[in-house]
Amino acid sequence: MRKIKVALLASCLLFSLQLLAQQAIVSPKLQKVWETPEGLNVPESSCYNPADNIIYVSNVVGNPDLKDGIGYISKINTKGEFIQKEWVKGLNAPKGIGITKGVLYVTDIDEVVAINIKTGKILKKYKTSLAKSFNDIDTDKQGHVYVSEMVKHLVLMVGKDSLEVFAASDQIASVNGVCDYGKEIILGSKGNLIAIDKKTKAIRTIAEKTGYIDGLIVVGNNKIITSDWRGKVQLIVPGQPIEVLLNTTDVKVNAADLGFIPSLNLLLVPTFNNNKVVAYKLNL
Repeated sequence: MRKIKVALLASCLLFSLQLLAQQAIVSPKLQKVWETPEGLNVPESSCYNPADNIIYVSNVVGNPDLKDGIGYISKINTKGEFIQKEWVKGLNAPKGIGITKGVLYVTDIDEVVAINIKTGKILKKYKTSLAKSFNDIDTDKQGHVYVSEMVKHLVLMVGKDSLEVFAASDQIASVNGVCDYGKEIILGSKGNLIAIDKKTKAIRTIAEKTGYIDGLIVVGNNKIITSDWRGKVQLIVPGQPIEVLLNTTDVKVNAADLGFIPSLNLLLVPTFNNNKVVAYKLNL
């Protein structure tokens, strides 16, 4: 009987340890504020537009590589409530979002789609034979639009009538997240955070062993926050150790392309297969 009790006790202890190991890790520097209600469908990117105080969310809806015409863009307010669940429909697998000069740019597998924010009408679709798997987008203060291409080791720019190569190098293999960084753009490549000078195209490494970077935002002058899709959100300050802010890997909740609302200090984390965007108050 004693052996049975010991065995049961050991089993309970093991089960408790397994549960403990499968908890989300949330830094004291993050405080959960809200999460969206049901209705999003594989949300990949969240992008706040200060001009209309609206958050735009891309919904892949199913296979991220399939041209099925069922992807859409949602509009939500800064409290996480739906304004319009399917604002722009008929996309395939929309992912990265960037906004500049009243136009929302979104990657859609092998196209970059430009959408008029006021009307919701598609203005133009950009495509090039040089690329076939676009992912992230960001814009800078000058209105330039940067687009990452995952297969051909490219970063492109949206020109007046076409997509133009900004940088091409084996040093940016498997590039995903891209973000404006003043005189440089920063991006994730091969498990490192790197920067490309906008003028000279010189490439430097900011941080190594970051994991596969999906989302990238810059907070303040030099604080960089990254997500690795599987569930880890990290703070990177050049010259300092990498700090984990959030890790939901063990509970199988993704962390896709991050957004940020500066006026509210809210970090937006799309959870992809968990079908929500979660907002955290950021205290750095």
